[in-house]
Amino acid sequence: MLGTFGAGGVLIVVVLALFAHKRGGGKFQPVKGHHVFWWGAIIGLVASGAGTALQKISLVGTQFSDTLTKQSETFGTIGPAAIAAFLVGIAFWFKPSFVKDLICGIAAPGVLSAASGLWSIPVGIATSLIHTVVG
Repeated sequence: MLGTFGAGGVLIVVVLALFAHKRGGGKFQPVKGHHVFWWGAIIGLVASGAGTALQKISLVGTQFSDTLTKQSETFGTIGPAAIAAFLVGIAFWFKPSFVKDLICGIAAPGVLSAASGLWSIPVGIATSLIHTVVG
């Protein structure tokens, strides 16, 4: 119907839609809900299937998780599930903010996948749906 987008094309369209929505009416609107987190999660999921330059975006969460789990001498043992819970807490327990929610959203797919268990189920479902639609 619309032709082939590809992962990189969808990523560009999602980013454009996010900023067009944020801008709304010629002025930047304050963020009232956590919807930016979900936009960021879509960006993180789509970026994982995009070209090599855009795949680095999806590695942010994984690298963050790996860094903290390897710092066991400094902090004690920190498991990937604790990092996932921390990220979700930062995203949803504090006042919505465009930058905070966008960073947490982009990092969420990698962190939740690394945590495995119940944390990875939503990521697996969303990834399957998005990659089925994108191709």
